[in-house]
Amino acid sequence: MIISLYLIGFCTCVFYLHFVYRNWRYLKFSWQVKNGFWYPILPLIGNTYVTLFSDSLNVTSLAQWIDKIKGFPFSLWYGNKYTYITRDAKEIKIIVNHPKCINKSLMYDKFKFFFEHSIFSVPDETWKKQRKHFVTGFKSSILKNNIYVYYNHSNQMIEDLKSVKIPKDIFWYFARYAIQSFFLGNTGISDYLPSFEIDTVGDNIFRIHDLLNSLIALPFISPKLWLAIFPAGKKVTKLLQKSEDIIKNGLEHKRKMLKEKQEYFENTKDFFELCLTYGADDLDDRKRIQQVDLFASAASDTTGNALAFTFILLGMHQEIQAKLYEEVMEVVGDKDITHQDLPNLKYTEAVICETMRLFPSVPLIGRLCNEDINLGTKILPKGSSCMFSILHLHRDPQYWPDPLKFDPSRFLPENQSKINPSSFMAFSAGPRDCLGKTQALAMMKVTVANVVRYFKITSKHKCFEEFTLESCLTMKTKESPNCRFSARKKL
Repeated sequence: MIISLYLIGFCTCVFYLHFVYRNWRYLKFSWQVKNGFWYPILPLIGNTYVTLFSDSLNVTSLAQWIDKIKGFPFSLWYGNKYTYITRDAKEIKIIVNHPKCINKSLMYDKFKFFFEHSIFSVPDETWKKQRKHFVTGFKSSILKNNIYVYYNHSNQMIEDLKSVKIPKDIFWYFARYAIQSFFLGNTGISDYLPSFEIDTVGDNIFRIHDLLNSLIALPFISPKLWLAIFPAGKKVTKLLQKSEDIIKNGLEHKRKMLKEKQEYFENTKDFFELCLTYGADDLDDRKRIQQVDLFASAASDTTGNALAFTFILLGMHQEIQAKLYEEVMEVVGDKDITHQDLPNLKYTEAVICETMRLFPSVPLIGRLCNEDINLGTKILPKGSSCMFSILHLHRDPQYWPDPLKFDPSRFLPENQSKINPSSFMAFSAGPRDCLGKTQALAMMKVTVANVVRYFKITSKHKCFEEFTLESCLTMKTKESPNCRFSARKKL
């Protein structure tokens, strides 16, 4: 027994001596940060046990606990990797725009099995090539054509809402709608993939994001081991396989179509064509599937969640909904919504932006520092991971007067000069921002305008404090909020 205790003590001393030797610069920096420094760093888990102090085991709850109890910035040891968590707009601006901070935070390594070869995860040199290639699929000329698709699809949803009235899970409902819009407007294979298969991909992505919380809470478990032996990991493996089989089938149909009509290669337009024509000699279908996984995930969860929160807030604020309805009827009336209408739907866009300020779809984003970064008051050491709490940046009274008030007028053209550009990051920021932000915003404007034109939205909720927020990659509420869609009299 005594020998065992001596052995444990010896091993512990060796671990900490080695840890201090390898991480001395990060420890010195965390001493400057103060918050988080005094939490003991344990083998394998670091100080991630602090998540046990929050309401639940997810990154949004952790960020809320930090903000409420300790304050930002905060030093987190994710296993033996140092992570600097901040909500300071000046620091975030420096980091996201720094040429040596293009790569994603090491914490994202947990999700490489999902996105490893996609534009989301690849190293900076590969990312530059992929960005240059895929950006051609998001040109304004393509957006113009997609507006027609988005509008027709929103009409189909309106017919469904007439019978549904109260979606059982509003986040699931609009995630499914958003991924359908993505496949209909961006992939060029809607004739080959039945709608139920598109729904399956969306539903699987929705469930996968929920299951990933159990992985992020285990810094000492490798993703491969988690996928192989943990119940949640096994479920993710099955869901991924089903989705990837459907996507692979879609890619094969598209490849066959391109071979039959070779001229498509000369005028690449839709997303599946871009996947098939990027690195045609050295990119296998597994990598192409991961690109589709990424964009489908972004379309379903991020855009879908933003739409869900928008309708919930409109249901809670009848006077704002009335102003939005007035604008839509003045600009569009009873006619079809076209791309010419979108620039004139200024209040509609302001409502969406204000929603994403209060409830950003991605509440935390991360970068890796590949050299020492001067933040003004301190030097962030090379090799540090950085996480930015977008949720708290967007609610910081330093940048947003009365930050918890739902006030779309902040984003009207006449008031935008008052906004610190670095204080609003709903679509990330810097060179590695959201590639599809223009299309996502356009799709949401079409959807919100069309739904409000046909339905009056109500909700039983009175304040934001009623919502318990949770996230792994994207944020929603723990329980589905109440939101009712009642047909307006003209219907």
